[in-house]
Amino acid sequence: MDDQQSMRILVAGATGNLGKALIPVLHQRGKEVVALVRPGSQSRLQPLENHIAETVVAEITEPDITASAFSGVHTVISSVGITRQRDGLTYDQVDYGGNLNLLQAAERGGVQRFIYVSVVGADRDVRVPVIQAKRRFEKALIESTLKWQIVRPSGFFTDMTDVWKMALRGNVHLFGDGKSKISPIDPVDLAEAIADLLDAEPGQMLPVGGPADFTWNEIAELAFQVAGKRCAIRHWPKWLLRATLAITRVISRPTYGTLSFLGHVMTNDTTALNHGSRKLEAFFRAQKEAEVQ
Repeated sequence: MDDQQSMRILVAGATGNLGKALIPVLHQRGKEVVALVRPGSQSRLQPLENHIAETVVAEITEPDITASAFSGVHTVISSVGITRQRDGLTYDQVDYGGNLNLLQAAERGGVQRFIYVSVVGADRDVRVPVIQAKRRFEKALIESTLKWQIVRPSGFFTDMTDVWKMALRGNVHLFGDGKSKISPIDPVDLAEAIADLLDAEPGQMLPVGGPADFTWNEIAELAFQVAGKRCAIRHWPKWLLRATLAITRVISRPTYGTLSFLGHVMTNDTTALNHGSRKLEAFFRAQKEAEVQ
């Protein structure tokens, strides 16, 4: 492996929570970071400009990503995916199609390795659009000419923000009995786990969670505790979730997509290997401090 080439890493999804955590971690480890961003979003990386060697502007849902963007790049790390369906794009267009365009451009550009950030459960055949799209891309990556690694996080601390906001309002609403478990992780801890993969053998799938497993009831209770509020959790039965999904699938595909994933993780165990040291309680306390300011 060429030492100089191995230093150049392209981060796709650079303006997301994980991307913004990855950039300084990679820089601190002596990597030369190329940030791939959507048109009009360059300013979101201004606080990290000292950690970035080059910024490439491209719309990955368009199939004509230029191979020159990957000049000298050894590894692509992609955390590209839809968090909320706000711009009319689908999971197939972004989580699958966008990453596929990125993969094909990386192959044309001479990239050697592709690290993809997927999700726990992508190996399951479930009727959840985002998981289905990520599963399709995982298969495409494995069948590609590049060396690959796949990271499957259990969930992010930032995904717990909705629970925190509900706790502040005095009531947390959960699908199911709240006993399903998840292992949320801080983006910085996940970024460090991904950076470790650069020195690992390719061809690995790594399920990664935070330092502790929680039931959804425990997450809600912790949010109430930090917020200083009386604990009030409302559990909605699975049959109501199924009925709501059937309706939203017809009248609002974006709502259906978000709700199907949320319902899936709340009613199924999605734990992963424990990693990192940053605590969910500290995340909630930071949210509280931000509310005060």
